[in-house]
Amino acid sequence: MTEPLSKIEQIIEKLSTYNTVARVIIMSTKGSAPRKAYSQMLITENQIFGSIGGGQLEYQVTSICRARLSSLKKFGREVRRFALGPSLGQCCGGSVNVLIEYFHYSDLKEIQKLNKANNLIHELDTENYPYENNKSSSLDKKKFFKELMIDERKDLFVWGAGHTGREIISSTKSLPLNRYWIDISRERFPALIDDDVHAIWANEPENLAKNLPNGGIHLILTHSHALDLAIIQSLLKGNKFYKLGLIGSKTKKTRFKNQLSKAGFSSIDIEKIICPIGLPEIQGDEPFRIALSVAGQISNWTL
Repeated sequence: MTEPLSKIEQIIEKLSTYNTVARVIIMSTKGSAPRKAYSQMLITENQIFGSIGGGQLEYQVTSICRARLSSLKKFGREVRRFALGPSLGQCCGGSVNVLIEYFHYSDLKEIQKLNKANNLIHELDTENYPYENNKSSSLDKKKFFKELMIDERKDLFVWGAGHTGREIISSTKSLPLNRYWIDISRERFPALIDDDVHAIWANEPENLAKNLPNGGIHLILTHSHALDLAIIQSLLKGNKFYKLGLIGSKTKKTRFKNQLSKAGFSSIDIEKIICPIGLPEIQGDEPFRIALSVAGQISNWTL
């Protein structure tokens, strides 16, 4: 299994291939803007990776970056403000402050030193390299920008490798998630699984819940109602999840509520179960429609 690249690792990877790369970060926004603060993209002389919202903003930023990359010899930095109005050909009406940092292959050793950083400090009025700083002291926003380098991906646990589980795995591929897929045997999974999906099989998957990371999104959709119930009981006992979704109807939730109540769970705990799962605006009971609905709901949870 391959882990998603960190933000610094992405720069290192692109430098190794393209020799120069510009990294663009939205530092702050005011009013309406196409993307929120900390959205970012990487730009080389002929490629773009990621997005800060598209349109004329992205076009102008790309042009600025490529003009400097064409003659870049060493690391550089600049901060620019863009008004998202008629002058830029955009109708958002707000504004964005953008940090642009330019990296040359000769900077590689310095950048590699930052590979395990949790927080980076960028001195906005100098062209010093970013450096790690985990102190909580306030910084002068006019001179410094503090960037959180920890990957803020949520853990998604899909319990069940049936038709709907497969569609959910497919539909969540582009979301900022660490994805785990759990079922009772290897044979229940498809032959080919995306490299970033951690497939786990166990005879008693409900026992796994005790040792899983805290704060995850759990979707329960196994082949067995009894197994669904056992997994939910295990998760409720630990009470360390972010969201707990159960596939099914309101009738199924009522049945589960009665069974969980008899098992001694409080109404407060039972109400944490989200059932049915998915966005109500997306109708239909086909697996791919359910998956689209669930992926949309998860997308909202990861914002």
